[in-house]
Amino acid sequence: MVRGFLAAGNMNIECLGETVDLGHCRQYNHLLNKFPKDQVFLDEEAQISFLDGYIYNKEKLAAGGTKDWQHAFAGAMRADAGGCLRALRGGFCGYIYNKKDSVLTAYTDHIATKALYYYADGDRWIVSSHIPYMTTVLKKNGIPYHFNETAAKYMLTYGYMLDGSTFVKEIHRLLPGQLVRIGNGQQKVERYYLISNKEVQMSEREAVERIDSAFREAVRREFDKDREYGRSHLVDLSGGLDSRMVSWVAHDMGYTDQLNVTYCRADYLDYKISQQIAIYLGHEYLFKALDDAKWLYDIDDIVSKNNGAALYTGITGGSRLLGALNTNQYGLEHTGMIGDITLSTFYHNRELNFGKPRLGLNQYSNRLSYAVDSQIMEEYPCQEMFAIYTRGMMGAMSSYIIRQHYVEAASPFTDVDFLEVNYSIPFEYRDKHHIYLKWMEQKYPKATSFGWEKWGGIKPRENLIFFRKVKTTQRLLWQVSCRALKLPDRDNMNPLDYWYHGNPGIQEYYREYYLQNRDRSEIGGELGKDISLMFEEGTVEEKSMALTVLGAVKLYF
Repeated sequence: MVRGFLAAGNMNIECLGETVDLGHCRQYNHLLNKFPKDQVFLDEEAQISFLDGYIYNKEKLAAGGTKDWQHAFAGAMRADAGGCLRALRGGFCGYIYNKKDSVLTAYTDHIATKALYYYADGDRWIVSSHIPYMTTVLKKNGIPYHFNETAAKYMLTYGYMLDGSTFVKEIHRLLPGQLVRIGNGQQKVERYYLISNKEVQMSEREAVERIDSAFREAVRREFDKDREYGRSHLVDLSGGLDSRMVSWVAHDMGYTDQLNVTYCRADYLDYKISQQIAIYLGHEYLFKALDDAKWLYDIDDIVSKNNGAALYTGITGGSRLLGALNTNQYGLEHTGMIGDITLSTFYHNRELNFGKPRLGLNQYSNRLSYAVDSQIMEEYPCQEMFAIYTRGMMGAMSSYIIRQHYVEAASPFTDVDFLEVNYSIPFEYRDKHHIYLKWMEQKYPKATSFGWEKWGGIKPRENLIFFRKVKTTQRLLWQVSCRALKLPDRDNMNPLDYWYHGNPGIQEYYREYYLQNRDRSEIGGELGKDISLMFEEGTVEEKSMALTVLGAVKLYF
């Protein structure tokens, strides 16, 4: 089950199936179509306009005139593309093609909720949400493309991409808040939005009020979008705080018709705590145990669905859970994505947090070390913003690319207006979840009555920090003991090493996949040695990083 689109100029794309001939280009659509009235697909005299995704404020853009949303959007993009995109709220991507000057403008939303990729060479171009569509078209047109070693090095260290690199040198991804103009033999990437992280002096009470107001508005936008189309609410729930607060606040606002979904190790805290919360709120509840570990066999499926954007084990059993549901009844999957690193902080040191961006702090593995183009860091004003955009949006949020083959996805914590409020709050308030816990305590005190997985099941209240420290110390001692005795640690929601070492079938599958794909010419020399090192000597997570690279080579080459 693959969803997406591809548009191309001066290329044959009929190899994909039935296409739409727009004169200046052709388009293939196999879209999810969750919110069809939000989409734009217009072929006008001067311009072709296309948008896929969902828009919260389309009425505002069309207000004051007689034009409908689609035509209002096309006109606004023609007048000022960057300004129009900044004003939109939602998750979207697409393009406009100016017929007069033959210039293509492709874009993604503020945080790249919807991934978009592009290829350009002379007067030939492709934009698509799905790289395998693009490589199929390139092959059909006899256009050579090449393996991108940089992407492999990112995957073997960070586990996700740091820039617009993909495993195909000639194909690039637009970063959050970017658009690209392609025409007259040139490509120019522009950033139309970057989170402002300028602190504003305020009291703790004022900070709580601002957070609550912005968060409730973000929740309203998401859940009203479901209601607009008569969709049911699909809401993630775990033992953490982020998805809990999405579900809890939505319930408090009257969106009580929720199906809460959880997936983790069968007897882990995430299951126990989320079940308690769902029962208390009176929600439907669905749990998928991951102990069969069958999702570890999904290398080819996941690498294809997420375009090789991040290590394939990142979404764990999420794709299988969605595949087992009748997702026709749901619009958005409401997640708590990256709330832990937005409403709190990545780093507990102000100097580091607001200092010049530097590499190596958010890698999945430190077994290997590579030189990285320093220009990547020049895009961001400080280390925290570098981490939010790379580790957060390009890494953690890459699971959205997989989810979007089944449902659209959103998180109130990444709502643009919430982000602006959040990063105006003084660092000292956000540090170590201080303002997060204050917000819960003052606005939703009952939500603190259930344990927090991160604190080992201790309730998320600042007056219980001593007990959290005791619990954390116990867990650290257990992890040290496991390493000393060379035992797999099962004290987490996805104990990869524990499952791998207890399942000979998975060990055999990993070994066979590695042996069958390691000798490809694209990954010879030092890179091949590095992949072997990661697989032969690494943890199961490091093995999965190596296999993700092999899976991408197998898929594209």
